[in-house]
Amino acid sequence: MTRRGLLAPLLATVATAACAPLVGEGVAPVPLGPPGWRMARAAYGADPRQSLRLYRPARAGGSPILVLLPDGEPGAADERAARDLTERGFVVVLADRRAAPGSPYPAFIADAAAAVAWAARRADDLGGDARRIGVLGQGEGGREALMLALDRRYLAAAGAPGAVRAAAALGAPQRPDATFTDPSAYGGASDAAPVWRGAAGDRAGAIAFLRGTLG
Repeated sequence: MTRRGLLAPLLATVATAACAPLVGEGVAPVPLGPPGWRMARAAYGADPRQSLRLYRPARAGGSPILVLLPDGEPGAADERAARDLTERGFVVVLADRRAAPGSPYPAFIADAAAAVAWAARRADDLGGDARRIGVLGQGEGGREALMLALDRRYLAAAGAPGAVRAAAALGAPQRPDATFTDPSAYGGASDAAPVWRGAAGDRAGAIAFLRGTLG
């Protein structure tokens, strides 16, 4: 099967996720951690894993938005990272995604695109700037982040073409997978956003890149 043939079902999955009911919208922010931090939960689809944890600084208003894509289901370490990034002035969207074998492989990329599209649509409500959206991924989430920046078909299918201005990946796998989601295959695309790739523990490098690119 050709790459186009393999990608077509995935893009249909992206569009389905983007159009799914936004269950949980309207949840009021509640205080979290030190004074000034706020947190809320929302959903961008009907599946329980299509959920978001939202963090924003007290003085959010036109702030850069950072979508976090962890390596699997978000855990305590990911929540701590989200709070740290909020303290640095980012509006943070910590996204969970569906996983195999219960969803068509690789549904997690479709969900990552849908989560970004949700953030772009709700940027004003989040106190963020839809023109300054970055993605930071860890492990497999890092590959997803790179693919959203380098192959704009994923975001286009989700209704938010060009939404990602920059992407950073920490410890992303170097090997291509069976669906051809290999970032190196798309690095020369004319519409690709800037990307940064580093070791799993180099969060400081990723943040410096994203801060410099998003402003």
